[in-house]
Amino acid sequence: MVNAKGQIWVSAVLYVAIGVIVLSLLLTAAVPLINKMKDRNTVVNTKDVLFTIDETIKTVATEGPGSQRELTPLVMKAGQLVIDEKSDRISWSLETNAVITEPDTEIEEGAVTLLLESTPIVDKYVMHVNLTYLTLVDLKLISNYQNPFSGTYSMSIRHTGNFTPGAITDMPVIEINIR
Repeated sequence: MVNAKGQIWVSAVLYVAIGVIVLSLLLTAAVPLINKMKDRNTVVNTKDVLFTIDETIKTVATEGPGSQRELTPLVMKAGQLVIDEKSDRISWSLETNAVITEPDTEIEEGAVTLLLESTPIVDKYVMHVNLTYLTLVDLKLISNYQNPFSGTYSMSIRHTGNFTPGAITDMPVIEINIR
């Protein structure tokens, strides 16, 4: 009788140990896949946000002086958004392990440019999503916060009524206010 009780306990401990090992193996394999899927979804969502920003900037520019639109909330869950006044460029970047596009190959989707940049570290990349307005509008940033932006903000886009001389035509000055 004593031998049977000991045998039951040994079996129970072995089953628990095997269960823990199986769960550990599943989690070891699943967590990287989940993180890669999360990064892919973040890129898709951010691309949609940049498409919205682009559409809003172009609408405000064509409607003329005084035109204004609000984008609230502007959510950057991951990565960093940079608004560069000097190069009239809006860019977003994220460090990732996911191969989202072909590495080191620039892909254009409408006004958005995608680039998955390789790094010296194996299986580490930096995903860049860019909007460039070099010949379309002159961007001016007004914000109490510093570049780069990450988190939740309110953004307003306004045609100031001013124009910057361009090569072909004068470019409207578009003010981006982030609060």
